[in-house]
Amino acid sequence: MKQQGQLLAARQPTPLSITSLAASLSPSERFTKSEIILGREPGCDFLLDDQTVSSRHARLSYRQSQWWVEDMASTNGTYLNGEIVTAPVVITQGDELRLGQVGVRLSIG
Repeated sequence: MKQQGQLLAARQPTPLSITSLAASLSPSERFTKSEIILGREPGCDFLLDDQTVSSRHARLSYRQSQWWVEDMASTNGTYLNGEIVTAPVVITQGDELRLGQVGVRLSIG
């Protein structure tokens, strides 16, 4: 029973905090679920109310014990630390994303 509990805990996502670098947008949120959608659409997990951000702009997902980011066919692109995201890529502590013209910082743990 103890071993099963340890295995289950190992599959739980490491908490992820997203902090907007724009004072006028959502300041900061902490997530413990395994998929987070960022975008302008009201149903997104992290809402970015800016015209350069697509309705459903980018996805953060926890798999293989790591957090990943992928662009969701956005109009203005997703950038990780200044580099365009063209395929899912692993993110690390303190990384910065730019969605359209909006920047966010990621904090893992």
